[in-house]
Amino acid sequence: MTTLLLGLALLVVGGLGVALLELLIRRADVAAALVLGSVVVQAYFIDQVPALVLPGGVQVYVTDMVSGLLLGAAVLRLLRLPRFDRFQRWLLVLGVLLLVSLVRGVAAFGMQASVADFREYLFFGGVALYFASFPVSIRLYDRIGRIWLAMTIPMMVLVCLRWLAVFAGVNLGVPASKYGADAAIRVIDGPFTFFLAHAFVLTIPAWTWMRRERDRWIRWVSVLLLLFCLVLNRRTVWLAIVVGVAVLMLRDRQLGRRGLLLVALGAVMTAVAFVWLGGLTEGSEPVVKSSSGNLDWRVQGWSDLLTAWSHSPTEWAIGQPIGSGFARQIVTYTHPHNFYIEIMIRTGVVGLVALIVLTAGLLRALWHTPARDAGLLGPGVLPALVAMQIVWYLTWVTGTEQGLVTGLAIAVAAAEVSRRRLVARPVPATADRALAQTGNGRR
Repeated sequence: MTTLLLGLALLVVGGLGVALLELLIRRADVAAALVLGSVVVQAYFIDQVPALVLPGGVQVYVTDMVSGLLLGAAVLRLLRLPRFDRFQRWLLVLGVLLLVSLVRGVAAFGMQASVADFREYLFFGGVALYFASFPVSIRLYDRIGRIWLAMTIPMMVLVCLRWLAVFAGVNLGVPASKYGADAAIRVIDGPFTFFLAHAFVLTIPAWTWMRRERDRWIRWVSVLLLLFCLVLNRRTVWLAIVVGVAVLMLRDRQLGRRGLLLVALGAVMTAVAFVWLGGLTEGSEPVVKSSSGNLDWRVQGWSDLLTAWSHSPTEWAIGQPIGSGFARQIVTYTHPHNFYIEIMIRTGVVGLVALIVLTAGLLRALWHTPARDAGLLGPGVLPALVAMQIVWYLTWVTGTEQGLVTGLAIAVAAAEVSRRRLVARPVPATADRALAQTGNGRR
Protein backbone atom coordinates (compact mmCIF):
# COMPACT_ATOMS: atom_id res chain seq x y z
CA MET A 1 0.00 0.00 0.00
CA THR A 2 2.80 2.39 0.91
CA THR A 3 4.56 1.63 -2.38
CA LEU A 4 1.35 2.33 -4.31
CA LEU A 5 0.85 5.69 -2.58
CA LEU A 6 4.47 6.66 -3.20
CA GLY A 7 4.09 5.73 -6.86
CA LEU A 8 0.92 7.81 -7.16
CA ALA A 9 2.62 10.76 -5.46
CA LEU A 10 5.57 10.55 -7.83
CA LEU A 11 3.19 10.32 -10.78
CA VAL A 12 1.33 13.45 -9.67
CA VAL A 13 4.55 15.35 -9.09
CA GLY A 14 5.89 14.26 -12.48
CA GLY A 15 2.68 15.34 -14.20
CA LEU A 16 2.78 18.74 -12.52
CA GLY A 17 6.43 19.13 -13.51
CA VAL A 18 5.68 18.35 -17.15
CA ALA A 19 2.72 20.75 -17.16
CA LEU A 20 4.82 23.52 -15.62
CA LEU A 21 7.63 22.87 -18.10
CA GLU A 22 5.17 23.15 -20.98
CA LEU A 23 3.87 26.42 -19.54
CA LEU A 24 7.41 27.82 -19.19
CA ILE A 25 8.20 26.95 -22.80
CA ARG A 26 5.41 29.33 -23.87
CA ARG A 27 5.21 31.96 -21.12
CA ALA A 28 8.35 33.95 -20.27
CA ASP A 29 6.41 36.21 -17.89
CA VAL A 30 5.53 33.21 -15.70
CA ALA A 31 9.19 32.24 -15.67
CA ALA A 32 10.15 35.79 -14.69
CA ALA A 33 7.74 35.67 -11.75
CA LEU A 34 9.32 32.40 -10.56
CA VAL A 35 12.87 33.74 -10.96
CA LEU A 36 12.25 37.07 -9.23
CA GLY A 37 10.12 35.46 -6.55
CA SER A 38 12.93 33.00 -5.79
CA VAL A 39 15.23 35.97 -5.05
CA VAL A 40 12.80 37.16 -2.36
CA VAL A 41 12.62 33.61 -0.96
CA GLN A 42 16.43 33.49 -0.72
CA ALA A 43 16.54 36.87 1.01
CA TYR A 44 13.99 35.73 3.60
CA PHE A 45 15.30 32.24 4.41
CA ILE A 46 19.01 33.04 3.83
CA ASP A 47 20.70 29.60 4.12
CA GLN A 48 17.55 27.80 5.33
CA VAL A 49 15.65 27.71 2.04
CA PRO A 50 13.19 24.75 1.94
CA ALA A 51 14.85 21.76 0.29
CA LEU A 52 14.51 18.08 -0.56
CA VAL A 53 17.35 15.79 0.51
CA LEU A 54 18.29 13.26 -2.16
CA PRO A 55 20.31 10.08 -1.67
CA GLY A 56 23.96 10.98 -1.10
CA GLY A 57 23.07 14.03 0.98
CA VAL A 58 22.48 16.35 -1.99
CA GLN A 59 19.96 19.06 -1.12
CA VAL A 60 17.64 20.34 -3.84
CA TYR A 61 16.29 23.75 -2.87
CA VAL A 62 13.17 25.43 -4.19
CA THR A 63 15.42 27.84 -6.09
CA ASP A 64 17.24 24.86 -7.67
CA MET A 65 13.91 23.54 -8.96
CA VAL A 66 13.12 26.90 -10.55
CA SER A 67 16.50 27.19 -12.27
CA GLY A 68 16.39 23.54 -13.33
CA LEU A 69 12.95 23.92 -14.90
CA LEU A 70 14.09 27.02 -16.75
CA LEU A 71 17.20 25.25 -18.02
CA GLY A 72 15.05 22.38 -19.29
CA ALA A 73 12.66 24.80 -21.01
CA ALA A 74 15.65 26.70 -22.46
CA VAL A 75 17.12 23.54 -23.99
CA LEU A 76 13.78 22.63 -25.57
CA ARG A 77 13.36 26.14 -26.96
CA LEU A 78 16.93 26.27 -28.30
CA LEU A 79 16.34 23.03 -30.20
CA ARG A 80 13.67 24.88 -32.19
CA LEU A 81 15.93 27.75 -33.23
CA PRO A 82 17.20 27.60 -36.84
CA ARG A 83 20.51 29.21 -35.85
CA PHE A 84 22.26 30.67 -32.82
CA ASP A 85 23.25 34.30 -32.41
CA ARG A 86 26.93 34.95 -31.57
CA PHE A 87 26.08 35.88 -27.98
CA GLN A 88 24.04 32.72 -27.59
CA ARG A 89 27.04 30.77 -28.86
CA TRP A 90 29.34 32.42 -26.32
CA LEU A 91 26.84 31.66 -23.56
CA LEU A 92 26.77 28.02 -24.65
CA VAL A 93 30.58 27.93 -24.68
CA LEU A 94 30.62 29.21 -21.10
CA GLY A 95 27.97 26.65 -20.14
CA VAL A 96 29.92 23.75 -21.66
CA LEU A 97 33.11 24.80 -19.86
CA LEU A 98 31.24 24.96 -16.55
CA LEU A 99 29.75 21.49 -17.16
CA VAL A 100 33.23 20.10 -17.84
CA SER A 101 34.41 21.68 -14.58
CA LEU A 102 31.41 20.16 -12.78
CA VAL A 103 32.16 16.65 -14.08
CA ARG A 104 35.79 17.00 -12.98
CA GLY A 105 34.60 18.24 -9.58
CA VAL A 106 32.19 15.33 -9.05
CA ALA A 107 35.00 12.89 -9.86
CA ALA A 108 37.42 14.63 -7.47
CA PHE A 109 35.28 15.91 -4.59
CA GLY A 110 31.96 14.07 -4.77
CA MET A 111 28.44 15.02 -5.75
CA GLN A 112 27.43 17.14 -2.75
CA ALA A 113 30.37 19.58 -2.75
CA SER A 114 30.38 20.01 -6.53
CA VAL A 115 26.64 20.53 -6.91
CA ALA A 116 26.63 23.08 -4.08
CA ASP A 117 29.43 25.00 -5.81
CA PHE A 118 27.71 24.73 -9.22
CA ARG A 119 24.44 26.20 -7.99
CA GLU A 120 25.19 29.87 -8.71
CA TYR A 121 26.28 29.10 -12.29
CA LEU A 122 23.03 27.23 -12.91
CA PHE A 123 21.09 30.24 -11.61
CA PHE A 124 22.86 32.53 -14.06
CA GLY A 125 23.41 30.35 -17.15
CA GLY A 126 20.09 28.52 -17.21
CA VAL A 127 18.05 31.69 -16.78
CA ALA A 128 20.13 33.59 -19.36
CA LEU A 129 19.74 30.83 -21.95
CA TYR A 130 16.00 30.72 -21.34
CA PHE A 131 15.26 34.41 -21.81
CA ALA A 132 17.70 34.70 -24.74
CA SER A 133 15.52 32.21 -26.65
CA PHE A 134 12.46 34.51 -26.77
CA PRO A 135 11.96 37.12 -29.52
CA VAL A 136 11.95 40.77 -28.52
CA SER A 137 8.53 41.90 -27.32
CA ILE A 138 7.85 45.27 -25.71
CA ARG A 139 4.66 43.96 -24.08
CA LEU A 140 6.48 40.98 -22.62
CA TYR A 141 9.35 43.12 -21.33
CA ASP A 142 6.90 45.57 -19.78
CA ARG A 143 5.16 42.72 -17.94
CA ILE A 144 8.49 41.42 -16.68
CA GLY A 145 9.45 44.90 -15.50
CA ARG A 146 6.18 45.27 -13.60
CA ILE A 147 6.65 41.83 -12.03
CA TRP A 148 10.15 42.89 -10.96
CA LEU A 149 8.80 46.04 -9.31
CA ALA A 150 6.06 44.04 -7.60
CA MET A 151 8.67 41.65 -6.16
CA THR A 152 10.66 44.55 -4.71
CA ILE A 153 7.73 45.41 -2.44
CA PRO A 154 8.01 42.25 -0.26
CA MET A 155 11.80 42.72 -0.32
CA MET A 156 11.44 46.24 1.10
CA VAL A 157 8.90 44.98 3.65
CA LEU A 158 11.45 42.36 4.72
CA VAL A 159 14.07 45.10 5.16
CA CYS A 160 11.67 47.13 7.32
CA LEU A 161 10.84 44.12 9.50
CA ARG A 162 14.52 43.44 10.11
CA TRP A 163 15.15 47.12 10.89
CA LEU A 164 12.35 46.91 13.45
CA ALA A 165 14.12 43.96 15.08
CA VAL A 166 17.54 45.67 15.03
CA PHE A 167 16.67 49.22 16.06
CA ALA A 168 13.39 48.84 17.99
CA GLY A 169 13.70 45.32 19.37
CA VAL A 170 10.41 44.28 17.76
CA ASN A 171 10.92 40.72 16.53
CA LEU A 172 8.06 39.44 14.38
CA GLY A 173 9.65 36.08 13.66
CA VAL A 174 11.55 37.09 10.53
CA PRO A 175 14.93 35.29 10.26
CA ALA A 176 17.78 37.66 11.08
CA SER A 177 20.36 38.60 8.48
CA LYS A 178 23.50 36.48 8.47
CA TYR A 179 25.74 37.34 5.52
CA GLY A 180 27.27 40.76 5.11
CA ALA A 181 25.68 42.23 8.24
CA ASP A 182 28.90 43.98 9.31
CA ALA A 183 26.91 47.14 10.05
CA ALA A 184 23.52 47.32 11.74
CA ILE A 185 21.83 49.06 8.81
CA ARG A 186 22.73 46.23 6.40
CA VAL A 187 19.93 43.78 7.07
CA ILE A 188 20.06 42.07 3.66
CA ASP A 189 23.11 40.83 1.81
CA GLY A 190 24.66 42.82 -1.03
CA PRO A 191 23.11 40.86 -3.95
CA PHE A 192 19.60 41.57 -2.66
CA THR A 193 20.37 45.29 -2.42
CA PHE A 194 21.59 45.11 -6.02
CA PHE A 195 18.27 43.45 -6.90
CA LEU A 196 16.58 46.65 -5.67
CA ALA A 197 19.11 48.86 -7.49
CA HIS A 198 18.41 47.19 -10.83
CA ALA A 199 14.71 47.73 -10.27
CA PHE A 200 15.24 51.42 -9.50
CA VAL A 201 17.26 52.11 -12.66
CA LEU A 202 14.75 50.35 -14.91
CA THR A 203 12.06 52.77 -13.64
CA ILE A 204 13.96 55.94 -14.66
CA PRO A 205 12.86 55.89 -18.35
CA ALA A 206 9.27 55.37 -17.19
CA TRP A 207 9.21 58.92 -15.74
CA THR A 208 8.86 60.23 -19.31
CA TRP A 209 5.71 58.28 -20.17
CA MET A 210 3.88 57.74 -16.84
CA ARG A 211 0.70 59.68 -17.47
CA ARG A 212 -2.04 57.21 -16.59
CA GLU A 213 -3.49 57.02 -13.11
CA ARG A 214 -2.73 53.31 -12.83
CA ASP A 215 1.00 53.98 -13.43
CA ARG A 216 1.38 56.35 -10.48
CA TRP A 217 2.48 53.49 -8.22
CA ILE A 218 5.61 53.05 -10.37
CA ARG A 219 6.76 56.56 -9.46
CA TRP A 220 6.31 55.97 -5.73
CA VAL A 221 8.06 52.60 -5.87
CA SER A 222 10.92 54.19 -7.83
CA VAL A 223 11.55 56.78 -5.10
CA LEU A 224 11.32 54.16 -2.34
CA LEU A 225 13.75 51.88 -4.17
CA LEU A 226 16.33 54.66 -4.41
CA LEU A 227 16.05 55.45 -0.71
CA PHE A 228 16.37 51.80 0.30
CA CYS A 229 19.40 51.30 -1.98
CA LEU A 230 21.17 54.30 -0.47
CA VAL A 231 20.28 53.63 3.17
CA LEU A 232 21.34 49.97 2.97
CA ASN A 233 24.90 51.30 2.53
CA ARG A 234 26.44 49.08 -0.12
CA ARG A 235 29.14 51.06 -1.89
CA THR A 236 29.29 48.76 -4.93
CA VAL A 237 25.55 49.26 -5.31
CA TRP A 238 26.01 53.04 -5.12
CA LEU A 239 28.71 52.91 -7.79
CA ALA A 240 26.55 50.67 -10.00
CA ILE A 241 23.64 53.12 -9.74
CA VAL A 242 25.90 56.02 -10.71
CA VAL A 243 27.20 54.05 -13.70
CA GLY A 244 23.66 53.12 -14.75
CA VAL A 245 22.50 56.74 -14.58
CA ALA A 246 25.63 57.83 -16.49
CA VAL A 247 24.81 55.39 -19.30
CA LEU A 248 21.24 56.69 -19.45
CA MET A 249 22.58 60.26 -19.56
CA LEU A 250 25.02 59.50 -22.38
CA ARG A 251 22.29 57.85 -24.44
CA ASP A 252 19.47 60.30 -23.60
CA ARG A 253 20.24 63.55 -21.77
CA GLN A 254 16.66 64.13 -20.65
CA LEU A 255 16.48 60.70 -19.01
CA GLY A 256 19.94 61.17 -17.53
CA ARG A 257 19.02 64.50 -15.96
CA ARG A 258 15.93 62.99 -14.35
CA GLY A 259 17.95 60.09 -12.99
CA LEU A 260 20.72 62.38 -11.75
CA LEU A 261 18.18 64.58 -9.97
CA LEU A 262 16.64 61.54 -8.27
CA VAL A 263 20.03 60.20 -7.16
CA ALA A 264 21.17 63.62 -5.86
CA LEU A 265 17.94 64.05 -3.88
CA GLY A 266 18.22 60.56 -2.46
CA ALA A 267 21.88 61.08 -1.54
CA VAL A 268 21.04 64.21 0.47
CA MET A 269 18.24 62.44 2.32
CA THR A 270 20.49 59.42 2.99
CA ALA A 271 23.29 61.61 4.34
CA VAL A 272 20.86 63.28 6.74
CA ALA A 273 19.58 59.84 7.85
CA PHE A 274 23.11 58.52 8.43
CA VAL A 275 24.07 61.51 10.59
CA TRP A 276 20.84 61.14 12.56
CA LEU A 277 21.53 57.43 13.11
CA GLY A 278 25.05 58.16 14.34
CA GLY A 279 26.78 56.79 11.28
CA LEU A 280 29.73 59.13 11.71
CA THR A 281 30.57 57.93 15.21
CA GLU A 282 32.85 55.05 16.14
CA GLY A 283 31.64 51.92 17.86
CA SER A 284 32.10 48.18 18.15
CA GLU A 285 29.03 47.61 15.96
CA PRO A 286 28.44 50.77 13.94
CA VAL A 287 25.15 51.53 12.27
CA VAL A 288 27.04 52.49 9.12
CA LYS A 289 30.42 51.04 8.23
CA SER A 290 32.55 53.22 5.93
CA SER A 291 36.09 51.85 6.22
CA SER A 292 38.05 50.40 3.31
CA GLY A 293 38.82 47.12 5.09
CA ASN A 294 36.50 45.04 2.90
CA LEU A 295 38.32 46.12 -0.27
CA ASP A 296 41.74 45.53 1.29
CA TRP A 297 41.13 41.90 2.17
CA ARG A 298 39.39 41.27 -1.13
CA VAL A 299 42.37 42.54 -3.12
CA GLN A 300 44.73 40.42 -1.03
CA GLY A 301 42.47 37.41 -1.51
CA TRP A 302 42.38 37.91 -5.29
CA SER A 303 46.18 38.03 -5.33
CA ASP A 304 46.42 34.75 -3.40
CA LEU A 305 43.89 33.01 -5.66
CA LEU A 306 45.52 34.13 -8.90
CA THR A 307 48.98 33.19 -7.67
CA ALA A 308 47.84 29.66 -6.84
CA TRP A 309 45.83 29.32 -10.06
CA SER A 310 48.53 30.49 -12.48
CA HIS A 311 51.04 27.71 -11.64
CA SER A 312 49.30 25.02 -13.73
CA PRO A 313 48.92 25.12 -17.57
CA THR A 314 45.86 22.88 -17.24
CA GLU A 315 44.13 25.45 -15.09
CA TRP A 316 44.97 28.17 -17.63
CA ALA A 317 43.17 26.06 -20.25
CA ILE A 318 40.13 24.59 -18.44
CA GLY A 319 40.34 25.92 -14.88
CA GLN A 320 40.03 24.18 -11.52
CA PRO A 321 37.25 21.64 -10.87
CA ILE A 322 34.03 22.92 -9.34
CA GLY A 323 33.93 21.95 -5.69
CA SER A 324 37.57 22.76 -4.93
CA GLY A 325 36.63 25.92 -3.02
CA PHE A 326 38.47 29.23 -2.94
CA ALA A 327 41.01 29.02 -0.12
CA ARG A 328 43.38 31.93 0.49
CA GLN A 329 45.48 33.26 3.34
CA ILE A 330 43.08 36.03 4.41
CA VAL A 331 39.90 33.99 4.75
CA THR A 332 38.05 31.15 3.03
CA TYR A 333 34.74 31.98 1.39
CA THR A 334 32.46 30.13 -0.98
CA HIS A 335 33.32 32.69 -3.67
CA PRO A 336 36.18 35.19 -4.19
CA HIS A 337 33.99 38.31 -4.42
CA ASN A 338 34.93 38.86 -8.08
CA PHE A 339 32.96 37.06 -10.76
CA TYR A 340 35.61 37.61 -13.45
CA ILE A 341 38.29 35.94 -11.33
CA GLU A 342 35.88 33.20 -10.26
CA ILE A 343 34.99 32.30 -13.85
CA MET A 344 38.67 32.32 -14.87
CA ILE A 345 39.54 29.98 -12.01
CA ARG A 346 36.67 27.62 -12.85
CA THR A 347 36.82 27.65 -16.69
CA GLY A 348 40.21 29.04 -17.69
CA VAL A 349 41.01 31.92 -20.01
CA VAL A 350 38.40 30.90 -22.60
CA GLY A 351 35.66 31.14 -19.99
CA LEU A 352 36.86 34.61 -18.98
CA VAL A 353 36.75 35.73 -22.63
CA ALA A 354 33.20 34.38 -22.91
CA LEU A 355 32.14 36.35 -19.82
CA ILE A 356 33.72 39.56 -21.15
CA VAL A 357 31.84 39.11 -24.43
CA LEU A 358 28.61 38.63 -22.45
CA THR A 359 29.21 41.87 -20.52
CA ALA A 360 31.32 44.45 -22.35
CA GLY A 361 30.49 42.93 -25.74
CA LEU A 362 26.77 43.06 -25.03
CA LEU A 363 27.02 46.68 -23.85
CA ARG A 364 28.73 47.66 -27.10
CA ALA A 365 26.14 45.80 -29.19
CA LEU A 366 23.24 47.46 -27.35
CA TRP A 367 24.65 50.98 -27.32
CA HIS A 368 22.92 52.13 -30.51
CA THR A 369 19.49 50.68 -29.75
CA PRO A 370 16.69 53.27 -29.33
CA ALA A 371 17.04 55.08 -26.00
CA ARG A 372 13.31 55.59 -25.38
CA ASP A 373 10.90 52.79 -24.48
CA ALA A 374 7.14 52.49 -24.40
CA GLY A 375 7.20 50.28 -21.31
CA LEU A 376 9.29 49.05 -18.42
CA LEU A 377 12.48 47.04 -18.98
CA GLY A 378 12.58 47.91 -22.68
CA PRO A 379 15.64 47.75 -24.97
CA GLY A 380 16.50 51.36 -24.12
CA VAL A 381 17.27 50.64 -20.45
CA LEU A 382 19.11 47.35 -20.97
CA PRO A 383 22.51 49.00 -21.69
CA ALA A 384 22.35 50.72 -18.30
CA LEU A 385 21.49 47.43 -16.55
CA VAL A 386 24.31 45.58 -18.33
CA ALA A 387 26.77 48.36 -17.39
CA MET A 388 25.67 47.99 -13.75
CA GLN A 389 26.41 44.27 -13.93
CA ILE A 390 29.89 44.94 -15.28
CA VAL A 391 30.61 47.01 -12.17
CA TRP A 392 28.90 44.55 -9.84
CA TYR A 393 31.01 41.60 -11.02
CA LEU A 394 34.17 43.42 -9.89
CA THR A 395 33.46 42.78 -6.20
CA TRP A 396 30.55 40.30 -6.14
CA VAL A 397 29.19 37.28 -7.99
CA THR A 398 26.25 36.90 -10.30
CA GLY A 399 22.68 36.19 -9.26
CA THR A 400 19.52 34.79 -10.81
CA GLU A 401 18.17 38.18 -11.91
CA GLN A 402 21.47 38.94 -13.67
CA GLY A 403 20.77 35.91 -15.85
CA LEU A 404 17.40 37.45 -16.69
CA VAL A 405 18.99 40.77 -17.73
CA THR A 406 21.72 39.01 -19.73
CA GLY A 407 19.18 36.83 -21.54
CA LEU A 408 16.98 39.78 -22.52
CA ALA A 409 20.06 41.73 -23.64
CA ILE A 410 21.18 38.83 -25.85
CA ALA A 411 17.72 38.70 -27.47
CA VAL A 412 17.73 42.46 -28.16
CA ALA A 413 21.29 42.35 -29.54
CA ALA A 414 20.31 39.53 -31.89
CA ALA A 415 17.25 41.48 -33.06
CA GLU A 416 19.39 44.59 -33.63
CA VAL A 417 21.84 42.59 -35.77
CA SER A 418 18.95 41.18 -37.81
CA ARG A 419 17.55 44.68 -38.33
CA ARG A 420 20.88 45.98 -39.61
CA ARG A 421 21.20 43.08 -42.02
CA LEU A 422 17.77 43.85 -43.47
CA VAL A 423 18.14 47.63 -43.56
CA ALA A 424 18.93 47.70 -47.29
CA ARG A 425 16.08 45.34 -48.21
CA PRO A 426 12.48 46.43 -48.87
CA VAL A 427 10.33 45.61 -45.86
CA PRO A 428 6.53 45.22 -46.15
CA ALA A 429 4.54 47.89 -44.36
CA THR A 430 2.90 45.26 -42.17
CA ALA A 431 6.16 43.68 -41.02
CA ASP A 432 7.23 43.86 -37.40
CA ARG A 433 10.05 46.20 -36.59
CA ALA A 434 12.87 44.40 -34.83
CA LEU A 435 12.91 46.60 -31.75
CA ALA A 436 9.27 47.64 -31.57
CA GLN A 437 7.46 44.34 -31.56
CA THR A 438 4.26 44.15 -29.57
CA GLY A 439 3.94 40.40 -29.31
CA ASN A 440 2.64 38.68 -26.24
CA GLY A 441 5.80 36.74 -25.42
CA ARG A 442 4.17 33.36 -25.96
CA ARG A 443 5.94 32.30 -29.15
